This record gives sequence, C-alpha cells and structure tokens, in this order.
Amino acid sequence: MSVHAAPPAPDALRLVIVGGGFTGAALAIHAMRAAAGPLDIVVLEPRAELGRGVAYGTADRNHRINVPSDRMDVAAAESGAATAWFRAQGLLPEDEAARYLPRAAYGAYVGDLLARTGAAAGDRVRLRHLRMAATAVRRQNGAWMVDTDTGERIAADRVALCFGHAVPALPCRLAPGVAASRRFVPDPWAVDALAAIEPGASVLVVGTGLTMADVVTSLRASGHRGAITAVSRRGLLPRAHGVFLTSLDVLGPDRPRTALDLLRLLRRQVAAVDPALGWQPVLDSFRKVLPDVWNALPAAEQRRIVRRLLPFWEVHRFRIAPQIAAGLAQARAEGQLSVRRASVIGLALAADGRLEAELRAGDATERRRFDAVVLCTGPERDVSRNPLVAALLADGTARLDAVGLGLAVDRRSRVLGAAGAPQPGLYAFGPMTRGSFGEMSGAADIAHHIEAVVAGLLERDLEGALRPGALAGSAPGKAASSTSPSTEPDA
Repeated sequence: MSVHAAPPAPDALRLVIVGGGFTGAALAIHAMRAAAGPLDIVVLEPRAELGRGVAYGTADRNHRINVPSDRMDVAAAESGAATAWFRAQGLLPEDEAARYLPRAAYGAYVGDLLARTGAAAGDRVRLRHLRMAATAVRRQNGAWMVDTDTGERIAADRVALCFGHAVPALPCRLAPGVAASRRFVPDPWAVDALAAIEPGASVLVVGTGLTMADVVTSLRASGHRGAITAVSRRGLLPRAHGVFLTSLDVLGPDRPRTALDLLRLLRRQVAAVDPALGWQPVLDSFRKVLPDVWNALPAAEQRRIVRRLLPFWEVHRFRIAPQIAAGLAQARAEGQLSVRRASVIGLALAADGRLEAELRAGDATERRRFDAVVLCTGPERDVSRNPLVAALLADGTARLDAVGLGLAVDRRSRVLGAAGAPQPGLYAFGPMTRGSFGEMSGAADIAHHIEAVVAGLLERDLEGALRPGALAGSAPGKAASSTSPSTEPDA
C-alpha cells in the first residue's frame, strides 16, 4: 500500500470515527462514497486491521457468519456483492449461491471493500487508521476535540462513535485466585482463549447464546471429549435459520401500543403463517418495521419489553447457521453437552486447583467443580462502564436511551444531549444505539442504516465548523502518520 503523505485539502470535512470494527468500516465506506467534496477521515482503532472488530476478528474457521453471504452486503443496492467476492476468492464454489462462511472471511471482505472504496475515491479522500483509543470527546470553539490514550488531540467537524461490543461482564463474584487461574476464561474471543482446556476437561460455559454455540463448536472441532455444561437463567438456546423472507405484512392496520400488544401481534402472525415458510420470515419481516413500532411505544412499555421479552426475542432474532445448530444437537444427543436453567452466583478456587461454581436454580443452590469455566454471557450491556461514554454522560454531552441499553440518538443517529436535543456533528452507530431503534446489531442492518443517513452527516452547514489543522496538541514524537485510502494501519 502506498503512503499518501499530502495533507488534506484546506476545505476538507474532517470526520473522526471512534472504533474501527465493522460499524466504523461501514461508515468509512459509505462516507467515502457519498462525499461530494474533500473528506479527511481518521479512524481510531487499536487493532491492526479495520473492519473486523470482535465479530470478524476470530481466526477460528469454525466460527461462521450467522446468515448466508447473500444477506451480508454492505450496500443495499449491491445485492450479491459479498457472495461474488467470496466466489472470486475461491471461498465459495461456483454452483453455490451463498453459504454460511467463516467470520474471518467476511472480515477480509470488509477490509478489501474499504481498500477498494478508498482507491476509487482517489485524492478527494484521505483515510488514516490510527492505532489508538479515544478517551474524551468534547465540544470546543464550535468543533469537536477528541483526546486519545497517546496524548494526541484531534480536531473534527464530525465525530461518529462506532465502538461496539465490549468483553463479557462478570456474572458473579470471584473468590481470590480465580481471575488469575488459567482454568478461567473471561474472554472467549482472546487469542488462544481455549488452548489451555484439556481434551477431557469438564467445562462450565456460563451463557447459552451465540457465544456459547461458538465455544462448543470450537471445543468439539479441536477434539474435546469432556463434558460441557452450559447454564443461563432461562436455559434458552439460539434457534436455527429457516427460510429467508422479509416481505410479509406483519403489522396490518393496528399498531401495538403495549408490550402485550406486541407479543400478541407476533404470536398471531406466527400462527397464521404458511407452515412451509415457518416462523422465521415473520420475525425477519417485522425487523424492517421495528424502528417505527419501537419509537411509537411509550418508554414504560419499551422497558417492559426489555425486562420481560428481550431474552426470548434474542434467541429467535439472533439465529445460528444450520451446521452449528446440527453440531449442538449432536453434542446434546451424545450426552457431551447439557443445558441447564441456573445462575452462577460465585466462583472459587478449590483445593485441587479446579474451579468450584455455586449454582442457583430457583430456590436451590449447589456447588460443582469444573476443570474450566468459560464466560459466554455476551458483551457488557451497561455502556456507562465505558470510560468514554461515562465522560459523555457526566458532562451532559450524551444521555442513555429510555431503556438503558445504549446512547440515545434520533432517527438520523445524532447523539442526544442531556436536555434531549441533538448534538451538532456528534453521531453514534451500531449496537450502542439498539435502545433507540429497537434493534441495531446485525451487520447488514447497521450498514444499510448508515447508508440511509450518511448524507446528513456529511452536510456542511452544521453550526460551528472549525477549520484549523487536523491535529492539535500532539505530544512530541507522536505525529499521526497518514496513509492512502487503502487504510494501511498507522505504525
């Protein structure tokens, strides 16, 4: 990749993207495509590659995208683009229309699309990937200043918060020694996270969702033969995919006004659907109208949905590839995998070095020892634990959504301040906005939403555009290097 050392045009719009996983990469792609004038993009992402993040950074080829490749296009009008790329790379046979491919392969596709988009934009766009993290975002003199963990301060006309999934939250108290034990795996996505688990080890998996499915699949693919116990409060497993169809009319003339109305609506639609289609098209079609339905509900009803119905929605919404579903079913049929309704309320280090879990099921508790414990509880849902988000909330720059799942944004993804007004030039995209839209976690959903609103982000008539240099107050020897639009990481 060639280095593009020329400074941005004096009138270039400066966009800082905080987070360079899938969401950040999708924003960069659509911004480069939609920009009518000079554009200077800085992506703050500690990882070496853009477009992967947690979801597509896995190196395990047993971890598959959760929908076929023909439903993973970054642009709505480019149907089949991802599948065509996979076929051109030799990852998909010519006689197959789509496949549940490895997530690492999809990450490679996003990175390649980002590079090709930048190359097509030419000198009109400068894209820099700085391997650093943002620590503060504040309004100053009509523009935005972004502080980083390296001491640099970056001035921007627009800032987009695109960091997504955090590591799993601890579900219980840990006794001394547990956190340091090699038998305890708090982050199953870390490199070689499962390498220390012996083939015959008994394993407790805390959580029964998508991450559990990946962990069990990885263990079995590596030859693991020990017993695996997966626990969660409800013992719900993600469902398998069926027919893909999003054109059903699932609303009709009446709009649900309560959580109970919504539940009854979906149940009626599932009962009425053609059995040959199955229930999956009802949920997929409903997702297309979910933002409108969600925002029409009173906040109290939104909170009731999150408290009572969200776990059931998630196992039907976030489905798994048929191969993964078949593998889980086989593991259960063979007796290797057991799924229990229980909560882990404590982990301790036993005298023999194993981990002792205190499990609660209803009013009963028991203690069981395992050779290894893997946390698969999903990403931390309390976004206020993120120091950057905490700072934005503390100074009133942002506020939480009505259900506490993320940052409050309007339908254009503009961050809402403490008083409820949009912050000019500050945006948020991806999973952290799901509480404002009802759902915003699927890659295609995120990309197509960005595509629909990016023109507004690039408008040049927002108040207070500051034009001085792109970097201010950089520490000595910390000057940001620039790359061509092919996003070569800053070394």
